[in-house]
Amino acid sequence: MRRTCLIALGLATLCGCQGMQGESPQPPPPTRAQAYQTLPPDAHGNTQPAQERNGKAVELIGRGDLTGAEKELKEALSQDLFFGPAHNNLGLVYFRQNKYYLAAWEFQYAAKLMPNKSEPANNLGMVYEAVGKPDDATKYYETALKLEPESAEAIGNLARLYVGENRCDTRTRELLSEIVFRDLRPDWVAWARERLALMRKAETTETRVEKSQ
Repeated sequence: MRRTCLIALGLATLCGCQGMQGESPQPPPPTRAQAYQTLPPDAHGNTQPAQERNGKAVELIGRGDLTGAEKELKEALSQDLFFGPAHNNLGLVYFRQNKYYLAAWEFQYAAKLMPNKSEPANNLGMVYEAVGKPDDATKYYETALKLEPESAEAIGNLARLYVGENRCDTRTRELLSEIVFRDLRPDWVAWARERLALMRKAETTETRVEKSQ
């Protein structure tokens, strides 16, 4: 079994509910590489060299050397074009360089090669959110959650997107509650608690106004 590294994206925006604004937590820097099972070795490719190049690229991304990482990832794909993690990480490099079209292409390729992994779908959501297409972003975040319902990144991104749209519905509350009870990132937990508290405060105020009328 061959294993390799993928990185999930994060993005911070301003968000609020019914006019109440609050800054979402800063996502951790993309150095938190995780091990995932990838495709079986390609009969026409050199998977092991591609895996090694991808590992070097992950380290370079963690150090902020996007140029070096891009070079390593292209070398990896020249060894094995169907090595999904390298496509996902190359998409990350392009995303961080604001090359959104290229990033989307790489994430889409990665999604086809790794249909059971949530990261490429979540990352596509990040691209669409960055270019101002929240409906498409929502679709991909939801797809990521269907693939891995406990994905902290997808839950956090979708919750942040909904709060930024001033949504205070049941779905938004459920996502925020998931962050509070399941997420291991303290800044995200604190942010979700604050959002839920503001929603409850807004509801209480509305209720009092209605009763006084």
